[in-house]
Amino acid sequence: MNRFFHVYTFPSGGECLYRLQKQLIPDFLITDYNPADYNGFEFVRTVKEISPYIRIIFFSSYENPETAVKLFEAGATDYVLKTSKANIGITELIKNIRYLYKEMTLS
Repeated sequence: MNRFFHVYTFPSGGECLYRLQKQLIPDFLITDYNPADYNGFEFVRTVKEISPYIRIIFFSSYENPETAVKLFEAGATDYVLKTSKANIGITELIKNIRYLYKEMTLS
């Protein structure tokens, strides 16, 4: 069963960053590589400046291993590739979130 509580969505990277500055502190932040008004690297850097402990997961169709590695180096927690079959990518994303959450609660 896939149950998530306190899920927030934002129409842009700027709106997300504004909410983070207003003390919204999620366990996970899921974003595309290009969240409308930011590129992935700029977004990770800005999020980490606001709240260094947020786990950022990229869920993107942008398939470039070098980009994924650079995002990890910038502070991303995970990079899940969207596939042509949406249910496969979403299932992988949920599986990774569950793993990360379990790891987080065991620490």
